[in-house]
Amino acid sequence: MVYYDNPSAPIPAEYRKYNVKIADHIEDNSQNIVVVGELIVHKAKEFNNCQLVIWWLSVDNFYGPARTYLPVSDHFKRGFTYGVDNFFYKLTHGFFKYFFNNISFKELSKANILHCYQSVYAQQFLLKRGYTEILPLSDYINTEFVNKHSAKPKENKILYNPKKGYRFTKKLMKSAPHLKWVALEKMNREQLLHEFETSKLYIDFGNHPGKDRIPREAVINNCCVITNTKGAAHYFEDVPIDRQYKLSESKHSVAEIIHTIEDILNNYEQHIQNFAFYQKTISTEKATFLAEVEQIFINPE
Repeated sequence: MVYYDNPSAPIPAEYRKYNVKIADHIEDNSQNIVVVGELIVHKAKEFNNCQLVIWWLSVDNFYGPARTYLPVSDHFKRGFTYGVDNFFYKLTHGFFKYFFNNISFKELSKANILHCYQSVYAQQFLLKRGYTEILPLSDYINTEFVNKHSAKPKENKILYNPKKGYRFTKKLMKSAPHLKWVALEKMNREQLLHEFETSKLYIDFGNHPGKDRIPREAVINNCCVITNTKGAAHYFEDVPIDRQYKLSESKHSVAEIIHTIEDILNNYEQHIQNFAFYQKTISTEKATFLAEVEQIFINPE
């Protein structure tokens, strides 16, 4: 692993258990494979000989600050899909990227670049742009957050991430002040796990740039989950829950969503059974990830 912005940075304590080997530079030769995330795709221009792999852990975050330049038409398409606020944000930073570290989608389709996708959402994003050298490379959640058989009693608490979709979540909270809403912020791992273990529901009305971590951590600890239909949440393969738990802000009223929330809280034992498939999927993620790594890096066809 190379920390591109600070090669001498120490390994964070949370990652030392993985025994990661650190380097302070990358040798640009054909014997090396360089994996970069979608946040730093412009780094691809620094290598001419390495085998490059872009790992698309998200799609939406690709459009943020210091990301690649996009055609104006792409910004308009995504602007209308994700809302006016995100539209102007992506448009501004897209032009910034054009004048500074410009790299086009055409350059990203070069023969020496393999694209790996974490979600079906990212897969479709790549296929629509004509990329053919693509392979699945998913991920798995931290097993420290897995305590499916916790004996702690479930409470009528609704968990939410204040950094995602808070504008709409605030409308729900205002409409139902009698319910107990818990923001997942300023918590360590033990505190987060406690909230997952003792709550009945997690809601997420933000954008879903990939298979997000918190919904998986919640459901594996026997929380029901409600999302919208944005990004990866649109695809059953990425967020495998029934449509009754995917509630679009544009198609469902606040009152209707509150009714669904209250029904889950009042009939939790019935609803949690509908998340068994999602839980099973999460429990196999590590094995799937290791198999994908072997296919790509160890025994490629």
